[in-house]
Amino acid sequence: MYTDQDIANLVARVQQLEQQASLPGHRSLPDLGILSRNFLTRAFSVWGLYFVAQLLIGIVITCVTIALGLALGASFTDVLNRIVNNLPMS
Repeated sequence: MYTDQDIANLVARVQQLEQQASLPGHRSLPDLGILSRNFLTRAFSVWGLYFVAQLLIGIVITCVTIALGLALGASFTDVLNRIVNNLPMS
């Protein structure tokens, strides 16, 4: 099934990977603030991500609202003028 050469190659590869994993600079996780051991760093990282997400969502909602306002604005003012002009004067 497997030859002695295959097993020797696998043993050599496992030893190479173990050496790479034992190096001090080797990390499996990225160096992000949200993964920090410091509580304040984690807290401000989460707050910053939340702020950026809310900012992007707000920009999209504002653009959609402005587009709808511009598209429907002229007809809305016409309807409003008709209503105001038809009110009885006291």
